[in-house]
Amino acid sequence: MAEPRFDRARFQARLRTHQLGRVLIARAETGSTNDDALEALASGLPDGVAVVADAQAHGRGRAGRTWTHAPGLGLAISVALHPGCEPGQAGAIPLAAGLALARAAQRLGVAARLKWPNDVLWQGRKLAGVLCEMRRTPDGDAVVIGAGVNVRQAAADFPPEIRERATSFRLAGAEAAVEDVAAEFLNALEPLWTELEEGDRRVVLDGWRENAAFWGEPVTARTPGGEVRGIAQRLEDSGALVLRLESGLEATVLAGDLEPEDAGGGGGA
Repeated sequence: MAEPRFDRARFQARLRTHQLGRVLIARAETGSTNDDALEALASGLPDGVAVVADAQAHGRGRAGRTWTHAPGLGLAISVALHPGCEPGQAGAIPLAAGLALARAAQRLGVAARLKWPNDVLWQGRKLAGVLCEMRRTPDGDAVVIGAGVNVRQAAADFPPEIRERATSFRLAGAEAAVEDVAAEFLNALEPLWTELEEGDRRVVLDGWRENAAFWGEPVTARTPGGEVRGIAQRLEDSGALVLRLESGLEATVLAGDLEPEDAGGGGGA
């Protein structure tokens, strides 16, 4: 079996968490880091167990999409925990994860911004995405927070169909390594997770609002019920997005994908 490329020493030297990532499983290739992290938690490994992989055969994005990256160039990381918060609070977990990714990028020199619900952008192109999943384990409900981040890719490393919509730390001018991004993501995520579990979730929501890039702009929300066009107004405490329609009325969007009216799409990698 091939050895993973992930440099544990570099990762651990940068990691400042108490819990997240302190138990780390690194693999050269796997089906899904989300599945592996949940299995690790269910097997008795502690909350905060993280899985990274150089390559994923079945990496998942939101809405059943596939997340792909060239082996060794991008980060695939998942961390599994048992949530103690009320079930109704679970909608804030993806927002916290997206905010953590944006803050990690900012700490590493990339002026990342957020696009609802949980994409991370640089200059309108997709830098990273989040997929959170809830599962039942023998010890109760578990959540896995999965992130896919474009780190060392050049433009030619992206498939042609997303090349104009995707970017990476390298293309943004940052010399960060995969291990740096992994550590800073967990460093940023842990205090946000603590706020959701023990503190004030409004800290997470306010941080997300401050880092979003599209307030006051015309957008299209592609929802399960069809497209909704309007001006992005605000994020509700539930995590829903409020748009002002042409009629002047407001519409609340609970789930879907958001696209700026003047962009060709937010793309995924």
